[in-house]
Amino acid sequence: MIEIKKGGKYTVLSNSGKDEPLITEGEFVGYTIIGEEGAVCFRTRGEDGKSVLRLIPVSNLISIEFSEDELVTKKAEGNEREKTNYIS
Repeated sequence: MIEIKKGGKYTVLSNSGKDEPLITEGEFVGYTIIGEEGAVCFRTRGEDGKSVLRLIPVSNLISIEFSEDELVTKKAEGNEREKTNYIS
């Protein structure tokens, strides 16, 4: 199983409601819920250069690009339940 890791730097393409996809380059913060839909949260730079959090609904994701160093590929074996990080 491939997972993105908290604190990793990623480039995300997502639907933006315009003709062109939205490109987000930033640090993965965690998962959250927008209404009834799951979303991923990234810390990035706003148009004014300040740090902002961007929530991207999972249904809008096109791709997530990352290097081999920025992913977790092996989980510890055992009966441990999968963990999901939520922000609020």
